[in-house]
Amino acid sequence: MNKLSRYYQTLKHLKPIQIRYQMWYRLRNRFFPVDLPVIHHLPDYRKLVLHPFPDQHTHYLGNKHFQFLNLDQIFKEKINWNYKGHGKLWTYHLNYFEYLHQPDMDTETGLKLIRDFISKLECRSEGLDPYPISLRTINWIKFMIDHNTWPEDLIQSLYTQYDVLSKKIEYHLLGNHLLENGFSMLFGAVLFQDQKFTRIAKKILTAELEEQILSDGAHAELSPAYHCMLLQRALDGYNLLTQNEHCLEYLEKQLEEMIPEMVNWLHTITFQNDELPMVNDSIHGHVLSPKQLRDYARKLGFNADTCQLSESGYRKFEMGHFELFTDVGEVGLSYQPGHAHSDTFSFVLHHRGKPLIVDKGVSTYEKNSLRQEERGTASHNTVMVNGEEQSDVWSGFRVGRRASTQILEESGNQLVATHDGYRHIGITHTRSWKITNNKVVIFDSVDGSNVLCDAYLHFHPLHKVKKIDDQLYMADGLKIELQHSEHSNLETYRWAAGMNRVENAKKIKINFINKLQTIISS
Repeated sequence: MNKLSRYYQTLKHLKPIQIRYQMWYRLRNRFFPVDLPVIHHLPDYRKLVLHPFPDQHTHYLGNKHFQFLNLDQIFKEKINWNYKGHGKLWTYHLNYFEYLHQPDMDTETGLKLIRDFISKLECRSEGLDPYPISLRTINWIKFMIDHNTWPEDLIQSLYTQYDVLSKKIEYHLLGNHLLENGFSMLFGAVLFQDQKFTRIAKKILTAELEEQILSDGAHAELSPAYHCMLLQRALDGYNLLTQNEHCLEYLEKQLEEMIPEMVNWLHTITFQNDELPMVNDSIHGHVLSPKQLRDYARKLGFNADTCQLSESGYRKFEMGHFELFTDVGEVGLSYQPGHAHSDTFSFVLHHRGKPLIVDKGVSTYEKNSLRQEERGTASHNTVMVNGEEQSDVWSGFRVGRRASTQILEESGNQLVATHDGYRHIGITHTRSWKITNNKVVIFDSVDGSNVLCDAYLHFHPLHKVKKIDDQLYMADGLKIELQHSEHSNLETYRWAAGMNRVENAKKIKINFINKLQTIISS
């Protein structure tokens, strides 16, 4: 694909507001940068209350020792809040301050870390980006509530940071970033009873909740992990509004109606062992577990139930000892597909409560060849035609040409769908899944004359896979039959167990022409 075509296919999906703010922010950052305001008096504020909320994962190990994304850093002297040795995402996590809510965090340690950050606040280059500001301000306010401490220097710094955030709202990105901006402004609005902050929070959240939460309750970027993050934030927002004085009754009602849909979607897609389908940009150990979120929701009055999966394009089947999760949807938000993969018709399969066939996963957000590989078609349990990608994923978080899907048949134990990701070479791919008590049957049909195809099955590292012959494999007592295949290989791949952490596992690569039937049986 030439560069001009790729840029056109990428840019044509953007909203005008994204283009306008991209241009404005670039111009402003060069000629009129946003400076920290000078606050000469303590702003008015109200001490807030919250129902108890879940602990976060432990990332601060004491003595200036931090661990994020499976990478450790011990600062020998002062904490370098702009540290770039492990990449930008690691620095962002350092600046989020989520570790304020880990189980062993005490008031003195938390305040010491916050005040270390506040010193020379104007020098926190990464920390003053709008996304870290959004997460950090919420975490500081929750910390102050949880520890019943309201130091004036923290209050003043919070107001300063909210003033900066109000001028850096991420309209150029939209998606989950804009929602996080909105929830942060909500916390600022209720804390300071500030009309400007209230107006911004109301404008963002009322519109974006309607836009980004789909009819079946999924977040529109279609990453189960990001859904968990935003569900936690929605619960935080509802917690805040129901426990404190405010003038945002419509938003409180909106959250009250949407949260059950989000909770039910998460409950429906979660496997019996409480694991998420780790599809698109989903990272192991990165978010609260489904159980933690269900428990938090229940404490706020929301009980989980199953729902009918629809607009998200995901489907889940349970029969006998099998749990099958499939993707027959679009890439996600058309104007913000940054966390999407080229994974149309990929699937995840659990057997007897344990993962069997899995996504390769995500181990990096850096814009490199590994990121490209992990988003690519061959890293998913689907079909690649003529060595080309179904959807043109590129530059870390971009998607150009993209597959569009159509469901042809759907019943209690069967699903048939087709996609046009190879329309540029005149080919369509149709896949069907049928599940019974002891068998899963997958049939692939690729139209055209003698079309060379590769199908992939990625096994979890727990499983020992043995090749019997070109059309028969065994995986810990399960039989995998390949009908109509030309040739197959058992290969080693690197499964992402989390950011910057991979393990060796086995995959089957299957060569076929036009059609293939895969039968997985016990």
